[in-house]
Amino acid sequence: MSAFFEVSREQDKQISLELKYNDSCHPHFHSNIEIVYVIDGEIDININGHNKTLKKGWISIANSYDIHAYTNAVNSRSFVMIIPMELVGGYTAMLRSKVFSTPFVEASEETKLIYPILMQLHNSKGYGFELISKGCAYYILGILMNCIELIEKPSAPSLDLARKILVYMQENYLNPLTIDNLARHFGYNKDYLSRFFHNYLRCGFNSYLNGIRSRHAVHLMENGMTNLTEVAFASGFSSYRTFNRAFKQSFFISPSEYKKNLAEK
Repeated sequence: MSAFFEVSREQDKQISLELKYNDSCHPHFHSNIEIVYVIDGEIDININGHNKTLKKGWISIANSYDIHAYTNAVNSRSFVMIIPMELVGGYTAMLRSKVFSTPFVEASEETKLIYPILMQLHNSKGYGFELISKGCAYYILGILMNCIELIEKPSAPSLDLARKILVYMQENYLNPLTIDNLARHFGYNKDYLSRFFHNYLRCGFNSYLNGIRSRHAVHLMENGMTNLTEVAFASGFSSYRTFNRAFKQSFFISPSEYKKNLAEK
């Protein structure tokens, strides 16, 4: 589960496509385009504060630096396609002053054309993959642009604040951090920020913060740190009990079980 400015995505230089089962992640953003195609089931997707339950054949698109999150996946399978912006310069140029009127596309005869393309890309291997994937990306983006109206890019103070908050928390999550600290730093009332988290980011401050810290704990364990109490404090948690509870909420498994699975691997 993710909850941060996704720095790892900034290293992606090639298009990637993953088949996901019951996918979920906390709010995050990156410079790349992220497309979700729902194959089966349902997923609640939130993009820039707009929420929609996507069903079979529906598609979402999060453009560069759009804040997006996935929750409540019900018996779902989906393709998640990541497209670095520099690989689709023509598309990027068209969106400099425009935005999509909605990030969601319902199933239609046009969107049905996308699934076999994704399957072809999923099954592609070998030296031609980079050329095939780039062609597929342009084809899919072209279909989406035919399905969604382009409008003038509005000013978005809420989105700017959300991005600043996410970056600030990513830079400071290992330090003692509270909603009061955040309110003082940004000059807002803490009750306002608390409502902002729930209404715009669709999660609570503590849930978001603990998600970042839990991810850091996974990184420490995967890199050889075995004492779980040390992992907890090195990840910014004030107690092992809080760490254990937060880790379970993020990964649906206890830290000790995760550590055991790592050892078995």
